[in-house]
Amino acid sequence: MILVIGGAYQGKLDFVKEEYGLTDDDVFTCEETSTAVGFDEKVVDHFERYVFALIKAGQVPERAVGMQLRAERYKNRIIICDDISQGIVPMDKTERAWREGVGRTMVKVAEQADKVIRVFCGIPVILKDDEKTSKADGLDAVFSSEQNGAVKPVQNADINKEQEEKKKPAGNPRFSQKPNMLGSLLGQVGLPHLEPGDNGAEDGLTPEEQFRKMFEKMKKERAEAKAKAKAEEEAKKKKDE
Repeated sequence: MILVIGGAYQGKLDFVKEEYGLTDDDVFTCEETSTAVGFDEKVVDHFERYVFALIKAGQVPERAVGMQLRAERYKNRIIICDDISQGIVPMDKTERAWREGVGRTMVKVAEQADKVIRVFCGIPVILKDDEKTSKADGLDAVFSSEQNGAVKPVQNADINKEQEEKKKPAGNPRFSQKPNMLGSLLGQVGLPHLEPGDNGAEDGLTPEEQFRKMFEKMKKERAEAKAKAKAEEEAKKKKDE
């Protein structure tokens, strides 16, 4: 059994007919108004419609299809199903059940399928092939840029490495960009946050000791400036008298 999935109008049926040399006479097209499914034709198209018909008939689609799979009703056949899981979640209760039912049913079909193919923009990508690939290989194929232009997911190790690289200071910066509480406080009072060994910093002093020393110096300068201004003001008053 082969399962072919993909979005609507992505060329799934055309691919199947061309790849396996089939014609329209080999295709059974499911309808939303009927729970009948063709077991004589080689291709069962629009399987998502069959799932919808089962739901409207009060059946649990994954159970019904599961029984058919156990009875090997789809042996040596090709199932084509539209992926309806994308987009906005429907407000209608039945349509939500349909969306969920198609997903759960396709999980069971994919488990039993000998081959699973995803078609996107007419381009087939093999997700599973019991004779050639493992599950891991199929997953890599989905994100293979050589086959469908998608970007392969970044592994956690690569993400951690990138984050560590960003934390490292570039060269020997004059001012530290470290977003900590001390740096924030230094910025509020207009003082640079210098690291030990930086130009302008005294070696051997921690950032906190640098801060205290510079802050005391700033307080002293402000006090001297204030005293000078007061003395000048008093001198001016005496002169005016």
